[in-house]
Amino acid sequence: MRIPQKRLALVVLAALSFVCPAIERAVTGQVELLSNFGLAEIALSLVALFWWYHLDKADHHYRSGTLMNSGMLLLAAVAVPIYLIRSRGWKRGAIAVAVAAVYLAGTFVLSDLGERLGAALTS
Repeated sequence: MRIPQKRLALVVLAALSFVCPAIERAVTGQVELLSNFGLAEIALSLVALFWWYHLDKADHHYRSGTLMNSGMLLLAAVAVPIYLIRSRGWKRGAIAVAVAAVYLAGTFVLSDLGERLGAALTS
């Protein structure tokens, strides 16, 4: 069974949310947002997010400009909801924003679980 590329990008993003804090906690004993591990996680997550974005743009025949593309990399928290509404319309876009918010909350839970796993591995 082959996982669709857009879904794979989201799986990679979720996996990074779990694995990176686990590794950082196991190696350093703590997890910090702007540590070298945290910055690497942010960079890898942006690559996965941008990968999903380009695949989704193609699926929805959305033509984006430089500002939207840059926003996805620099201000994803603002650009993603704008993109979802512009590419899907208000109703479907609002539903997509709600789903994205639930997904984001799930990545926070995965991050916490990864941190706990890293602590358990080192104790």
